[in-house]
Amino acid sequence: MKKTLLHEMIHAYLFVTNNDKDREGHGPEFCKHMHRINSLTGANITVYHTFHDEVDEYRRHWWRCNGPCQHRPPYYGYVKRATNREPSAHDYWWAEHQKTCGGTYIKIKEPENYSKKGKGKAKLGKEPVLAAENKDKPNRGEAQLVIPFSGKGYVLGETSNLPSPGKLITSHAINKTQDLLNQNHSA
Repeated sequence: MKKTLLHEMIHAYLFVTNNDKDREGHGPEFCKHMHRINSLTGANITVYHTFHDEVDEYRRHWWRCNGPCQHRPPYYGYVKRATNREPSAHDYWWAEHQKTCGGTYIKIKEPENYSKKGKGKAKLGKEPVLAAENKDKPNRGEAQLVIPFSGKGYVLGETSNLPSPGKLITSHAINKTQDLLNQNHSA
């Protein structure tokens, strides 16, 4: 995991220093820094990406089959996922599992406090949220009222704290924007 972080830090360094002339990502500039760090620290940074350990770290939803496949290598009936998606017919291997095992997957592990968070999904026994409760919240695709900034604005990068002529956002421009928004909103 450390060498993966070092690998990515070389990419970040080359990006920030604008030294990233070799577009392949692992060209001579990358290798120069990789070899330098490896020789100084004894690390074993490579040009290869292997995220297996990192990906496994995120697989916190576990199911185990109660059928015969729980005794078969290589998975022993386990399915581990980063998302809370139960094994089902949506998986490419499901039909084969049904033929050769036929067992049922039971959830055996999830992240701590996961069921308390709810993740935005309706829980059993809860009533659906009524539309009247969401009347002030815009629906997807519905236009939202944009309230423009009403203070004084300055162009970023100016060296002076005083606004230069023509660069200050005036209340006249803000009022004009509000008028346009009101016309569009009433239509």
